Amino acid sequence: MVTVLIEPAYSESMWCKALHGSLTERLRQKRISFCEMYDTVPANSEAVFIIASDYKWIKATLTELNLAGIKPILICNQAEMIFGCNYNCVCSDVTGSMKYLLEVLKAEGKTRVALYGVNTSSISDIGRLDGLFAQREGVIDSMRIFTNDGSLQNCYRKFSAEADDFDAVICFNDFVAVSLIRHLEADGEDGKLDRLKILSCSQTKISSCYRDRITSINMNFEQYGKAAVFIYEKLKIHPYISQMTLNISWNTEPNKSPTSEPITLKSTQNTDRIYSDKELNEMITAERILDIDSATDKTVIAYLCAGKSVTEIAAACFLTDSGVKYRIKRILEKCKISDKAELVSIVKRYLKDGFDVL
Repeated sequence: MVTVLIEPAYSESMWCKALHGSLTERLRQKRISFCEMYDTVPANSEAVFIIASDYKWIKATLTELNLAGIKPILICNQAEMIFGCNYNCVCSDVTGSMKYLLEVLKAEGKTRVALYGVNTSSISDIGRLDGLFAQREGVIDSMRIFTNDGSLQNCYRKFSAEADDFDAVICFNDFVAVSLIRHLEADGEDGKLDRLKILSCSQTKISSCYRDRITSINMNFEQYGKAAVFIYEKLKIHPYISQMTLNISWNTEPNKSPTSEPITLKSTQNTDRIYSDKELNEMITAERILDIDSATDKTVIAYLCAGKSVTEIAAACFLTDSGVKYRIKRILEKCKISDKAELVSIVKRYLKDGFDVL
């Protein structure tokens, strides 16, 4: 039995329901039994999945679970591992998606951007802000944040006073974008609506009613559950993995087909002088020799070092001459050695106490 732990204040949001549906559908497909909780983790839970958005709630919950020896799988829209706790995570590729949004604006000559409807307590919005500011250099001339403190009306009032300073608006969800459009229309600001490029980070049906005004992003919520269960299954098989994070890309444009032309990389490789050292390379070769698993191959090497001929080795190992030659050839190739003399020389100089199989 695994536990799906849901942030209570987030549970009724469309984003939570989308993530919850994605996760529980995948658990059912995999025939993994689960229970849904809001403030309790049952004893002996095999794993804990967390669906949440509020930074403080997530931080406090992760801390409590870690103290109880539980390392959960967090599903949210954070950009990075920012909580200072021990957990696995499925999160959005926020940085890549924000970079794309800014490139769209740059291509259309929009460089003065309002960041509209930002909820500073939302881990999703915090991640988007970080992604945007990390990617802005050389792309955007100016950015201004307009926060949503619980009143979209107040957010609009602050924006409308400065609207002429901007040529683009990035809204942090579709509801915020629809609110902005409706307020501008109510104020008779059709000219501003025509001038402003409005982008939105969300995935709602209501945005389709305003598709002539909003460029919206598909956040691929249906993939989060698959990724979370993937982490759960991999950690069961490979418990030595200390942490896994999977980033889910947003559909901002059709996937590009791989180029049919060869690609010449412009980067150059600086050869590390350490690996040009003859002595070091010989020790690396000796390490490859020690990696040989076959007892027969080790015996062949030992006889070569003892000065035995191929025929003598064949008789001692119950092989044919051609069988011994084949084994020697394979050993030289695996160890990247040019000939038998080099093999014998390296073994005698570096492995005299570690390769005695006779």
